[in-house]
Amino acid sequence: MTQIWGLSKKEANYGPAPTPDVRCDHCKYMFPPLALGGCRLVRGVISGSATCKEFVPRKPARVEPER
Repeated sequence: MTQIWGLSKKEANYGPAPTPDVRCDHCKYMFPPLALGGCRLVRGVISGSATCKEFVPRKPARVEPER
């Protein structure tokens, strides 16, 4: 398990998000989930439009029940 603020941006492969669904502002580790904030795992100021290899969605995708 990665420790709090244990990763540099380089170690986390931090960079621009390839798709909107993997942006930092959608990750459970970003606080607050705004344009700029912090991350519980990656050191430094985090951009909401970036991503890294530690991305975990805040909420699981909603699955519609079959009819």
